[in-house]
Amino acid sequence: MREYIETNLKVIRKYLKIRKKVTSKLNNSSINEEFKEWSQDPIPETELIWTLPDLTSNERLKNFCRSIKKEIK
Repeated sequence: MREYIETNLKVIRKYLKIRKKVTSKLNNSSINEEFKEWSQDPIPETELIWTLPDLTSNERLKNFCRSIKKEIK
């Protein structure tokens, strides 16, 4: 899972770099504040990574609910 996260972070950092070139200074500050937690510091190897599943389809939602043994009406 960690290798996917690192790859995704690279893509996001690249996008942010491009995005900050075309936005105002105020918006750049907002972007930096929003993403400063993870955008500059690598994730330590000892830190656990939690990800949320994509639950946009009903099948995935039902499967997720089954896996945690909870029913959503």
